[in-house]
Amino acid sequence: MVGITEGLLPPNVTVGYSIHKWSSYACDYHPSKILIDDPSDQMSRWQSGSNFPPQYLTLKLDRPSVVRQITFGKFHKSHVCNLKSFTIFGGMSEEGMVELGKKGLTNNSKPETFDLEDAFHGNYFPSSYIKIVPDTTWGPAALNFSIWYVRLYGVSDPLYVNPCIQFFTNRRQERAIKLCLKHLRQHNYSEAFESLQKRTKVQLEHPMLTQLHEKLVGSGDFDEVEVLLDNAFKDGYMEDYTSKQYSAQWEQILVPDGCPRPGNRGGHPMCIDETVGKVYLFGGWDGKNDLGDFWEYNSPTNTWQCISADTEINSGPCRRSCHKMVLDSKHKLIYILGRYLDVRARVNMELKSDFYCYDIQCDQWNLISSDTGSEGGPSLIYDHQMVLDSDLQTIYIFGGKILNNNASHRSEAEYSGLYKYHIPSNVWTVLKPDNDPMLRSRFGHSMLYHPDKKQLFIFAGQREHFLDDFLVYNTHNDTVEQVVCVDETKVPESGFTMRATIDTQHQEIHMMSGLSKDHRNGSKDYTGAKTKIYVYSLKGNKWNELQVGKIPGSTDPEPCPRFAHMLVYDSRKKVHYMFGGNPGSGNIADRSGNDMDRRLDDFWCLRIKRPAFGDMKRALHFLVRKYKFRDMSLRDPVGALLYLQQHVEEVVDHNNKEEEQQFQELVVSVFDSATPRDTYAIRTELFDVLMQYFPESMSQPKDNLTDYVPPV
Repeated sequence: MVGITEGLLPPNVTVGYSIHKWSSYACDYHPSKILIDDPSDQMSRWQSGSNFPPQYLTLKLDRPSVVRQITFGKFHKSHVCNLKSFTIFGGMSEEGMVELGKKGLTNNSKPETFDLEDAFHGNYFPSSYIKIVPDTTWGPAALNFSIWYVRLYGVSDPLYVNPCIQFFTNRRQERAIKLCLKHLRQHNYSEAFESLQKRTKVQLEHPMLTQLHEKLVGSGDFDEVEVLLDNAFKDGYMEDYTSKQYSAQWEQILVPDGCPRPGNRGGHPMCIDETVGKVYLFGGWDGKNDLGDFWEYNSPTNTWQCISADTEINSGPCRRSCHKMVLDSKHKLIYILGRYLDVRARVNMELKSDFYCYDIQCDQWNLISSDTGSEGGPSLIYDHQMVLDSDLQTIYIFGGKILNNNASHRSEAEYSGLYKYHIPSNVWTVLKPDNDPMLRSRFGHSMLYHPDKKQLFIFAGQREHFLDDFLVYNTHNDTVEQVVCVDETKVPESGFTMRATIDTQHQEIHMMSGLSKDHRNGSKDYTGAKTKIYVYSLKGNKWNELQVGKIPGSTDPEPCPRFAHMLVYDSRKKVHYMFGGNPGSGNIADRSGNDMDRRLDDFWCLRIKRPAFGDMKRALHFLVRKYKFRDMSLRDPVGALLYLQQHVEEVVDHNNKEEEQQFQELVVSVFDSATPRDTYAIRTELFDVLMQYFPESMSQPKDNLTDYVPPV
């Protein structure tokens, strides 16, 4: 099945459409009026004739297209009937549409454009129909819905769209065949199964799982099944399952009484030297003032040391916040760039972007540049991201807002692009300007560097609104890729100042939430800070939210939700360190509000717990032996009871009440008439249970053919 994979489409063009179907409309507000953009005419809109769900508009495209964006025009002023939230669907037929996104309009007069989910299974998704389903308005619940104007953007050229249509047509046909194959095999219609598979050449599952089925269901070789499962775990086939079993444990780090420690702050950077277990923290905002103190935390001794109470006195950077710093552990150097200045402070100020380096071994600051903007680097920026490739001696800086002298909060925001700085030659290079269509600049985002892959991973942040894209920039060939995860419903909520780390050994990205909104509910309002931990598997291309708790036996509470905090990761000891932040909500750009004055000074460590091979192996063996016992009990009840005592009991975790109860119930099952009395059915049941440990891409379909047959 060959479609068009991501990144290969031409630029978007306007996609024409006609009004195909609607739920209702009121008086003179016919759906066709959304074809005309006339903000001055309050009659130029579709208004539903009811607010009883579902209300909808179905648009028929002039030709099949990959629809990538949708623009909504509005009335010339805010209106209570504007859509606060809505859902977009698309597909080649009216019956086969899938969700392309949940969005929401701001209640103002400015047109808004939204990106739509345009790819599934790594290929662009074609549509002939687009359906808009309103959910809520900005007014009272009793109001009807209004849409003023809609324009679609995407690709309609058959050269690109036809392969996409063919890909998804073939995929549906293949899935139908797999459902038939699963049904035939489950019911032991072996001849029909082999005939259909030979004729269609469709493989029901991964060859390893076919081998597992043959050993289990075909031969009843339960001992060999245990060996195959052990190897599958070691080979990473169960990684998708085990990642769901991860948990996150917090523990507050308390230094001895009377020992120095940093005070309350947010908007501060931290970096870590994993070779010696030391964390560095510089500056930040305490709610009223910028800070200029510089600290070192020694994890082996659990002590803080104030390197400098004011680095400017030591020829270092002035007090600042919303800056970034990176550490070169090979050369023991720390680099610092950027800062935020209040609007009133910069009106009559010459804005320059200073760039500093701190030599840890010599305890000495060096000014690399008084203004990187005049040397081909970024202008004065804040809330950007900065990473370092120690081997190539190159620093990458992306995004951030550019400070200007305009005193108005409403002035057009400027954003910084992607730069690299080569340390030995002291040369800046612009890799991607702000207006690059493949890499939209932003601020308050996350960016990580994979030293082996030479890739930048960029996630979330804010521009006009919160962003929820996930991008990869390849430094070796200057290309950008959009990451489309296996399960988009588990992608972290889009947010601001989300903190991320990378573990190259486990090929994982760890994400801690910040100020966020759920991009699935369409709201543009902040939902506040949330303490959520996510793990993204680079191998499995999947996010999972972790269960969060505290260390067993500890009386420490979990850290309160926050944003503008900082998180660093010691990949050798597998522990995160988090300090401070802002527990409030509101206007993050305005520091004058009283509700924004509070800052935190708590210090925490976070450990991500992974299932151990021994624990996983024991649990799988218990599962297999339970079914072997049931299988044996049909032929040799006495031998089955002996097997229960000698082989099942030895893999039971008697401290686990659920397992202990299952073990006790096995004896009763021998005499239970409801227990399946057919060995093929028992073995097939175990095989279906084992499929939960393997990713969907490897295994047979989870649903059954009979699910699609009416009961009468």
